[in-house]
Amino acid sequence: MALSRRVKLWTAGAVVLALAGGGWAWKARQKKKGPAAPPEDTDAEVTRGGLETRFRELGDLAAKNSIHVASKVSGRIIELSVTEGSRVKAGQKLAVVQPGKTGAEKFLPSEVDAPLDGIVLAYIKEGSNNDSGKFVQIGDYVTGLFESQNPTYLLTIADMRAVIVKLRINEMDVLKLREGMPVEVSMDAVPGTAFPAKVTVISPQAEKEQRGGKVFRVEVAVEKPDPRLRTGM
Repeated sequence: MALSRRVKLWTAGAVVLALAGGGWAWKARQKKKGPAAPPEDTDAEVTRGGLETRFRELGDLAAKNSIHVASKVSGRIIELSVTEGSRVKAGQKLAVVQPGKTGAEKFLPSEVDAPLDGIVLAYIKEGSNNDSGKFVQIGDYVTGLFESQNPTYLLTIADMRAVIVKLRINEMDVLKLREGMPVEVSMDAVPGTAFPAKVTVISPQAEKEQRGGKVFRVEVAVEKPDPRLRTGM
């Protein structure tokens, strides 16, 4: 017999996954054969029911596709065409960098263009405990991709047309999930609204936590874009 499953997630606090499996509810019905019918005259009606378990985790909203943008050459930013929150198209000019460390070096300026459609965000280093990123300014010196494996990222562009929830699920709960499982995403920032979604990624490899436990990286994709959803929620 196929068992139905449902999952509910709450983010920006806690993320709750509610899984429903098949169960049975017994409903007894007494035959009316006098004032004191014996137990053997009692039959039972079997109906389909549900069993539900829940667990709670923290999760963050993020764009499925985002790119950190750096200049190809090292130099100073002499022009900045966007601000944090600007919407851009692929190929649109973001900034202009003047190569060299001094104005005496007569190199041609280098243009930095948007690699995809999206929203301009301040760059935040992945894994950093600092939640606030610094947005570049005109006059800043940046290290380019041609000169370093660790360039200066000017900004990030996020395509918010595809939004995911990033989760780290402990090894005791990850086996309750499966890819394609339907879920609902709810946030404190948007009370009373549930966004349909589904589990899209369950990492096959465990990662160690600082406290010594094991967790698995899980991603949940929100099915329909909504302008109220913002990265980091």
